[in-house]
Amino acid sequence: MKVSLGTVLINKRKEKGITQQQLADFMGVSKTSVSKWENDRAYPDITLLPLLAAYFDSSIDDLLNYEPQLSKEEIQRLYLSLRNAFEEQSSEEVYQSINSFIRRYYSCYPFILQMALLILNHFDRFPGEEPNEKKEKYVEEALQLFIHVKTNSSDPNLVSEATKLEGFCLLLLNRPDEVLGTLGHYIENNIPTDDLIASAYQLKGLQKEADATAQSGIFQNISITIAALTNYTQLVSADYQKFEETVKRAQALITAFEIHEVNPAIFLNNYLSAAVVYAQHGFEEKAYKCLFDVVELLEKHEFQLSFNTNAYFNLIGEWLDQLPLGDHTPRNTYQVIESMSELVLNHPAFDPYRESEEMREISEKIKNMMKRSR
Repeated sequence: MKVSLGTVLINKRKEKGITQQQLADFMGVSKTSVSKWENDRAYPDITLLPLLAAYFDSSIDDLLNYEPQLSKEEIQRLYLSLRNAFEEQSSEEVYQSINSFIRRYYSCYPFILQMALLILNHFDRFPGEEPNEKKEKYVEEALQLFIHVKTNSSDPNLVSEATKLEGFCLLLLNRPDEVLGTLGHYIENNIPTDDLIASAYQLKGLQKEADATAQSGIFQNISITIAALTNYTQLVSADYQKFEETVKRAQALITAFEIHEVNPAIFLNNYLSAAVVYAQHGFEEKAYKCLFDVVELLEKHEFQLSFNTNAYFNLIGEWLDQLPLGDHTPRNTYQVIESMSELVLNHPAFDPYRESEEMREISEKIKNMMKRSR
């Protein structure tokens, strides 16, 4: 938390047209004390703050130029607390709490970015009846927060992330021209830093740190590739040959690096997406296999969807710890299973197969998981 009284006090005093001595007389302190306050060499006794604020017709926070800055640990703790609050409180209460924290820490840009992500990841759970109206309202709110971070933060990494998320929001809001205006018409030719950092550690003789950095970079790049391939399956869903070729390549990567052990959510997204398209094309057996694989993964992990290390990515623990949410996922396990349940039980692609023995078994397993994951 940053506190800067001096400049504010000088401005307030000049606005009021009084001298340091006049302010000192009112406060019952020496002129030297007021001078020290204005030069940020000392602060008033806490018991004097209400009187000082009242004299200038100001709040204490405004008087102190209060700019709350949260630590990474505090941001993570608040995000997870609000994420899990959906299971204990009404959506209205959670929404009010989020907005209260946003107002309080509006100048803590890493926190605001995470709150925007919280809104983006949970807008389906916020107050409202009509899904499209909820998306319009809450994605727009997240968009404005990302723009606030992009506009005001001096951290280039934060600005870059906020800009990309701004583009994502615009895409969700069906505003393609603004997406292209924000992100450009071509992807950037980024130079990866993981290789450079790993090589620097190696030159310093820090082989374990070099290995850990390289592993973290490989894991992140593979995760991004699998996510991109999953999105691509939707883009080419009408072209069954291209779709299946893309699914096979994505799932080969998942299998080769056992990504399902490290980030189960990537596996779930890919297999659920594939199941829908297989069902749309009438390949019910392939759709069933994808759905049974999803259920098996959740049962194997005992409904724990956090990030982990595995035999290959055995050194990424420290990297995971430094992420904004650590090894936690943006949505908790119950929320993920709830979304999966909504997809499997209600998506029209599965309607022709509702009465099949396989679909009834899958549906029953999902319903049981919903009960057990609470």
